[in-house]
Amino acid sequence: PDVSEMRKDVFKRATIPPKMTPPTDGPLRTDLIWLLGILVNALNETPWGHISPQVISAAANNDGARDVITQFMKERRATVRAVFAAADARGELAPDAPVKYLIQMAILVPYFRKLIAGLPIDFDWLDTHVDHICRLAQGRDA
Repeated sequence: PDVSEMRKDVFKRATIPPKMTPPTDGPLRTDLIWLLGILVNALNETPWGHISPQVISAAANNDGARDVITQFMKERRATVRAVFAAADARGELAPDAPVKYLIQMAILVPYFRKLIAGLPIDFDWLDTHVDHICRLAQGRDA
């Protein structure tokens, strides 16, 4: 195999964990804490926290890397979307809740905070992050 194919395989192994079914039995806050706690742990305690900046950087210039990170984020959004869909079915979301943006916020803010702003993401921060998401989902000010 050529180097680009090997790199693509390495990216896939590093970024695509086994399929996971999120808890969707609520409440929304509990399900998000569980799910996003995995992300916080991955960014802080696993090789993903060290590899992800390179994967993201490579995605800016390499179609293969971009395909990998696009698939990775598609799967993450689907997992978080399932949590919000269950919360909606339980009547926890405001009728006009901006779910699409809340999903992006749930996933992307930890990456921004850790990798771009250089700020810590710990479980105290996660509690606050999820509280803001839940307030917006319920139609209250964050």
